[in-house]
Amino acid sequence: MIDSDRLVYIGRISGTFGIKGTVKVIPLTDFPERFLKTEYVYLVDEKRKQLIKDKFSGSHEFHISNSEISKGFVKVDFVNYESISDSEPLKGMLLGVDEKDRVKLPDGMFYFYDLTGCEVFDRGKTAGFVTGVENYGSSDLLVVKSGGKSFFVPLLKEFVKKIDVDAKRIDTDLIEGFKDED
Repeated sequence: MIDSDRLVYIGRISGTFGIKGTVKVIPLTDFPERFLKTEYVYLVDEKRKQLIKDKFSGSHEFHISNSEISKGFVKVDFVNYESISDSEPLKGMLLGVDEKDRVKLPDGMFYFYDLTGCEVFDRGKTAGFVTGVENYGSSDLLVVKSGGKSFFVPLLKEFVKKIDVDAKRIDTDLIEGFKDED
């Protein structure tokens, strides 16, 4: 059985579509076309934080028989879910795939959750740890926590010199004022 901690969430079921059991999925991925090639997903009840089972197969895998990208959402048909009454209980569920099946990014691009937990070094000295990534309009910002304080580092090549997600290390060259100096 899959461990729900290894899932990457790619969508949320917002409701049904039509009368034949099709569900309407709001993509939580930058790659909605992935639904066209995905054979199965795992559904997670976010409120109870648990995987749910396909009521027809008894498996945690929900097999996709058809999917279609529409404006702002994806229509998904699950095997054996052929009516609204079959699909209605799925409303609100998160759709996840095993992280090994996530879309491979080009070199130099990273998933935000891969950056979280990385140790940040400024000119070779420990500066803190990434606790998240924010965007307020111009560029992505690493949220770096050092001691009890946090500061932002723009995710730009002028400041971020090297990212090694395998080693959980980010090397930076920060200018004065980015972080409070003791």
